[in-house]
This record gives sequence, C-alpha cells and structure tokens, in this order.
Amino acid sequence: MALSYYRQGTASLSVAGLGWPEESLVNRPHGIAHAGSVAGIGGLGWPGGSSRESRGVQVDEGRSTIGGIEIPGARVAQREEAHSPDSALTRGTTPVVVPEIRSDPTDTPIARAAEAAVSVRGLGDRQPWPRPARCRIMTIANQKGGVGKTTTAVNLAASLAQHGSRVLVVDLDPQGNASTALDVPHHSGVPSVYDVLIDDRPLAEVVQPAGEMPGLYCAPATIDLAGAEIELVPVVARELRLAKALRAFDTSNLDYVLVDCPPSLGLLTLNALVAAEEVLLPIQCEYYALEGVQQLLNTAELVRVNFNPGLHVSTVLLTMYDGRTRLASDVADDVRAHFGTSVLSTIIPRSVRVSEAPSRGQSVISYDPASSGAIAYTEAAHELALQSADAR
Repeated sequence: MALSYYRQGTASLSVAGLGWPEESLVNRPHGIAHAGSVAGIGGLGWPGGSSRESRGVQVDEGRSTIGGIEIPGARVAQREEAHSPDSALTRGTTPVVVPEIRSDPTDTPIARAAEAAVSVRGLGDRQPWPRPARCRIMTIANQKGGVGKTTTAVNLAASLAQHGSRVLVVDLDPQGNASTALDVPHHSGVPSVYDVLIDDRPLAEVVQPAGEMPGLYCAPATIDLAGAEIELVPVVARELRLAKALRAFDTSNLDYVLVDCPPSLGLLTLNALVAAEEVLLPIQCEYYALEGVQQLLNTAELVRVNFNPGLHVSTVLLTMYDGRTRLASDVADDVRAHFGTSVLSTIIPRSVRVSEAPSRGQSVISYDPASSGAIAYTEAAHELALQSADAR
C-alpha cells in the first residue's frame, strides 16, 4: 500500500487491498475522498461501477454442470449482472449451488434419536426377543477393576428385561454398585447376599424388585459382604455356598441370573464361578485389561476341573472402546483372534451417559435410551438373546 500526499497542491490516495480501489486513483484537494464520491472501485463491499443493473436470478431445475462437473438433482442459480461502460471491472456469471430438500422431511436427528429410544425401550419391536429354554446362570467376572463388570451386568439385565425377559442380578461386590444402579436399598441391616452366604438365609428372602422396571430383580450386597471372605475361611465347602443357595432358589420363572463379581479372585468370585454355567468376560480396550485375562482363565479352568465341569467362557464383551486410538483397535483384534466367535460383535463405546446413570439410581437404558451407550448395550443384549435361541 502506497500513500502520497500534496502533489502539486492536490492530495491523492492510491490504495490496493480489501474493500479499496484496485485500479482507480482518487483525487480530492487537501483530503481523502469519501465513499460516496468513489467510482469504478473493485473490492469487497465496494461498487464496481457508477451504475449497475441487476437482471435477476435464473434457476435451472434440471441436471446442471459447474466447472465441468455434473451435479444431479441440484438447482443451479446464476446471477447475471450488467456492467457500465466506464467500469474498470467486468464480472461474468457466478454459479450458486442450492442444496435440494431431503425427500423425507421426517428424517431429522431428533426423529432418529426418538426412533432409537423407542427401540431401546422395546416398544418398536415387531417380534419379541427369543428367550432361553431354561434359566442361564452367568458370572460376569474379571479381576481387573474398572473394566465395566457392574455396568455390563446392570445394563444387560435392564435391556433384557425391557424386551420381555425375567432377570435376576446377584450383587456379589461389597461395594454394592449394582444395587445402587438398580435402585435397590443396600444399607447395613438390609437382608443381603451376605446373609445367604454366611447364615444360610434363603435367597428368596433377599431378592427385591429392581426399581420400577418389570421383570428385573436384584439380590443386594451390603458392606457386611466385605468381611465374608474372612468368615468363610473355616467353613466347610466354602466354595459351594452360592451354588447351594441358587439350587434351592426357584429359577423356573427366570430367564437369566447375572452374578456381578468383585474385582478380585477371592472366595466371592470363586463362589460365583462354581455356581454358574457360563462366564461373561468384559474386557476394557486397553493393555492392562489384557494382562489379567489369562489369570482369570486359569482360575476358571481350575474350577471347571475340580468343582464345575460345565463351566465355560461363553461370551466376551469389549467395553470402553475409544475409536480415536489405535491401541483400542489392536486390543479388539487380539481379543477376537484369541476368543473367536465368543466375542460379541457389538463393542461398547465410552459414553458419559453410562457414567451418569447410576447417580440417578438408573441404568443407562432407562436414563437416556437414545445415547450411544444405551444403544450399544441393547445390541449386545440382543446378541445374548440370540445365543439362547441358537443353543436350543
């Protein structure tokens, strides 16, 4: 940009830039010309000539081409402008692409979220999910903490119950997080799994309905369960306490019993492995989660040989998947290579809603059925139900 002043008594300004004349010279004695006196100026926001006349907009409704590229179904509007003879700039036609309207006006993000919520709640299914021929007793175990055992137990149970199954969740973790998520009282003094294991109390006297969700029940855990492993040490057949209680419990009206285990391989987890027929293994898509899997498999094999010949790892669920990292994909590939068809095709992504739901005493299925976590757990539960149909 160049400025020159007071040339033979006349101030002149020559500026090239955004919004200023590019090829014109503005002269005004002892000052700078204002916008109203500028003619023939090209630039953003400035007129290109002293007079312009618009001929309107012409729209071609057919198939149009822009720069040699054909755009099917688009409407192309071209603005034709006349230029005055004294204008220094000449403008041609300017193509403007007008996006076409969707053929289905109801296909909106809100509509899709509502459709997903209806499906998660089991209200949009044309056919009910298949139910097992007899009750499936599954232990959800992994000695690694924070991999999603309780979250998986609660949300799979809630999703199965929403779609017509009858499910019992046995909370075997002294923290009682599954009881919290299912809105079941589990303060000290409430009849709980502790009384079943230590005092031989019937399981039927402990089971409570889970919140307002029909078909879902919970055997709560209290803080007293933290001392159960020490108290069970001198007890004869201490590994069989839960199995004995489940055999005495009438499971004919149930489709699934899901046992939520603590993050350890102590006597509580051992009781759960002896009592179950299947192991559901949640694996977080991170390296540390893989390290403890082999130890759990070794423990399950010892239980199978010595106590429970029918025990097997029937289901593996990948949790907390973060698609932005290559590590998550590598862990998923390794797990699928090792466990094969036992790995559910559904992967549970990281979801804030899944973490928020327990604070409201709900599963994510009822808290936010349109969230990614609710949809993923519903798909995983559907795969679990289809396993039941294939096993018949």
